[in-house]
Formats: sequence, C-alpha cells, structure tokens
Amino acid sequence: GDSEEEASSMVWDSQDLRGRAEHNEEQLLAAMSVDPGRFPALNDLLLEVYAVLRPKPTDYEQRNALVDVFSKMATRIFGNDNGFPVVQAFGSFTMDLFTPKSDLDLSVNFSAEIEDQCPRKKKMKVVRKFAKVLYSLQRDGIYCGVLPVVSAKVPIVNVIDRGTGIECDVTVENKDGMTRSMIIKLISSLDERFQILSYLVKTWAKIHDVNSPTAQTMSSMSIISLVAFHLQTRHPPILPAFSALLKDGSDFASVEKNISLFKGFGSANKESVAELFVTLMSKLLSVESLWEHGLCASNFEASWISKTWKKGVGNLSVEDFLDRSQNFARAVGKTQMQKICTCLVVCASNLTDFMKGHMDASNLKTRLFGRLNPDDLVSRPRPRRGKRNLSPEGRHGIQQERTKRAARHEAPAHQVNATPSTARVATVRHCRFPGIQSSGAQFACKPWWPFRIVPSGFGYGISVRLPPRAPHPGPGILGRAPGDLITSNSGIQLPNQGSLLPRPLRERSDGMRRTGSGGDEQLHPAP
Repeated sequence: GDSEEEASSMVWDSQDLRGRAEHNEEQLLAAMSVDPGRFPALNDLLLEVYAVLRPKPTDYEQRNALVDVFSKMATRIFGNDNGFPVVQAFGSFTMDLFTPKSDLDLSVNFSAEIEDQCPRKKKMKVVRKFAKVLYSLQRDGIYCGVLPVVSAKVPIVNVIDRGTGIECDVTVENKDGMTRSMIIKLISSLDERFQILSYLVKTWAKIHDVNSPTAQTMSSMSIISLVAFHLQTRHPPILPAFSALLKDGSDFASVEKNISLFKGFGSANKESVAELFVTLMSKLLSVESLWEHGLCASNFEASWISKTWKKGVGNLSVEDFLDRSQNFARAVGKTQMQKICTCLVVCASNLTDFMKGHMDASNLKTRLFGRLNPDDLVSRPRPRRGKRNLSPEGRHGIQQERTKRAARHEAPAHQVNATPSTARVATVRHCRFPGIQSSGAQFACKPWWPFRIVPSGFGYGISVRLPPRAPHPGPGILGRAPGDLITSNSGIQLPNQGSLLPRPLRERSDGMRRTGSGGDEQLHPAP
C-alpha cells in the first residue's frame, strides 16, 4: 500500500548512509572542542572505574565452583552418558564482562554438537526435573528463589545460591548463547581496549537505566557489538571485520584459528581508552536521525549498512553477526530510543565540560558511573527462606517477574549482564554425588573443554587495589568461606592474557584434596 511505499522511500542506500554518518560524526566531534591535553586525566579516571568494577579472583572461583556443582547435580539427575550431560557457563561470565552482582548463565548440554538439536519438550522436562531437586535444596536452606518458567520460549529455571547471593539462570542446550559468548571472548584477546571499553559502556548504560531489553532499551549484546563496531571503524581499525573471523564457521577451532591470524591487528592504532570512549559516544549521538532511514551497524562487514527487518526499520539496528537476519537491538522501543539519545546528549555534554576544564574528575565520574561503592558490588547472602507472597498482588508480582526473566532469555541474542587482590577458596558443601568427577566445562561446541574462566589480568596500567571483602555468612551451596584468605602469591595466579585457559581435570584434582565423608564433600588447597 501507500504506507509501505512511503516507508520504503524513507530508507537510504548503504553508501548514502555511510557518508552521512561519517560526516555527522566529524561535525559533532569538532563541536565538542576536545582538548587532547585532557585525555590523560580522563583515561586515568576511566581505568580507575574499570579497576573498581572488576571482579576479584574469588568471584571467578565461586562461579567456577558453582558450574562444577551444577554439573554434578545434572549427572545425579540424568546419569552419565559418555560424559554428558554437563552444565556449562556462558554469557557475561564466559565473556569476562561480569560484575560480582551479575547473574550466572548456565546451559545443561547433552551433546558436544554446535547446533541445538534438543526438542522443546525435552527442554521443558529437564527444567522441571532440575526445579524439583532445587526445591528440595531450597527447603534445606541452601537455595532460595527457585523459579522455573517452562512456558517461556527458552525454558528456564532461576535459582539463587544463598551463601554467595549469586543468581543462576539455568537453560537447556543454549548453544546460540554459548557460541556468541565464545566468539566475543576470543575477540577480546585481540586487543585489551575492547574488553575495557565494553565494560565501561555497559556500566554507563546500566547506571543510566538503558541496558534492559525487558524495559525496551539496549541489550548487553547490542552494547558490546556497538563497541566492537566502533573499534572496527577507527582509522586505522583496531578490530577486523567479523566476516574474516567467521569465514570457516562459528565453531571454536575455526574461530580461534582465524583470530590467531589477526594478532597485533590494531597495534598501529594508538588511541587511548579515553579517546575511544569520547569518540564512541559522539558517534552514537551523531547518527540519531539516521536510524529511521535504515542505518545499521554491521560487525560482519565492519561498516555502516542499510537494512530493514521483518517489522520494518529498527529504532536501533545492530546486526547479529551470526544470524544476519536478526537485530541485537530489536527490543528497543521508540520512546526508549529517545531516552537513550537523551542519555547520550547528557554524556557528551559532561565530557565536553570536562575536556574544557569546567568539570573536575570526581564530578564527571559520578555523573557517568554513579557513586561507585565497592561494597555495593558484592553479591549478598540471601535470607534462609525465599517465601513468596501468594496474595493476588503477590501472584501478580511473581507473574511479572517470570515474564521479565523469560523475555531476557529469548535468544538468539542472549543477554549478558567486571582488581586483583586477596582471594578465598570456597568450601563446597552438600555435594552428595560420590564418584562423579566435576568437569569445569565452559562450552559444548567441541570436545575442547574443560575450561575454567580466569581473571583477564590485562596489564593496562591499572594500579587500584581494593580492601578484601569479609566472608559471606550463611551456607549456600558453596558453604561458608573459610577464615584464611589465600593471597595471589600462594593461591590464584593471574595470567598475563585473558584467554580461555584449559585446565585438565588431572591438574585440578592434583591441586585439591578432598576430605570429609558421608553427605558432605569439602575442597581444600593441597598442602
């Protein structure tokens, strides 16, 4: 009809959009009157924020231990068929873009195939069986907040470990989310600025309430993809086009091989994190009027392109680099896009004031990232019982929570929600699964697991050190943290590079001795 023709006439071709976007970006950056002499101070500010937000080694150990425990639980429920099922992490933890308060995304996998071949009915059955066991453990005071949502597009059970306060979102055969997480993690190894900038922009978006697809704002994957896109379109580029990384497939071996060919790709670009942060914000703000004309950020092509979706032009368009028919930012509503643009305007204004010397670093930090309190970033133990209000108002709240959590897991674009210091070794309790060896697996795409996620340890001049946290009260599935704190010199060793480091089961079993009998199994460092 006429309306379709009118909408079609509003869409410009890729060349026109690309030219207009680049022109707008140059004009806005010039209008901001950026003083290069202020970048070192801004860089110090951003890296300090990054250091404060980063998890500690104990946060990695807690989550790795939870993955191991859930794998044992899966084996107890479903048996052992050539090492499967296995529970594997993905999302923000696997990408090393999590904070101590982030959820832990888990997938129960029954095969090492890349493609999800599990029927929906089986997924629902698996979720129900998991929920039954978790309800039992909830009655023992180990968990709280067990919430299965089998009617969701992606069946899921949410549960909170009471000892650590970590919320775990358990799905079945979530291969799409795992593959994307793996690719982002591998790409992060090309240049440390990608991870640091992703972390900072995610934090900024979260603080300003524009990082929630359930509220029709940006998903974490759309934010991370926009950061990668910015680094792809710098001069010279810092990251290559994803088409070159995915040309032989999206399996781990192929992506790893192709990424290895681009080591040092962005070394010619000497821009600091501060320069990239300022130019990214100005880039996004400068194209505000072009989204309605079909503008789309394509990581696959490393270029602005023109694109419409099944429902027409997106309010914000960020192409899914694996399934190019999908928009990572499809959840963004029209009104919410205006809110995002308003936040970008305020951010650019604050950065401009700082660059002109009209705002001090402390004020800018608060305006960009809120009042950062390390204690607020710690996952808190939960109450012994996760009782729910079953009044009509309470039931309505539960249904709202189910809808919110279910929407968050409507993949393929799964959401992903990040200072070395002292660390403690978690005590694993209530693991009544004798004879079952924990896997520590992180992906199911190929038999290249087990992997354990470890701190990145990027040497980007970060010198901020935070005081050690007090042990969490309450048992939980990880048990009470022991009183002795293990320092990095005698315990966890930080790697020089943030890659997925294989850790053979033999090495892990040699490094830990098991004590106790009966129902409890406790892990302690080998003497």
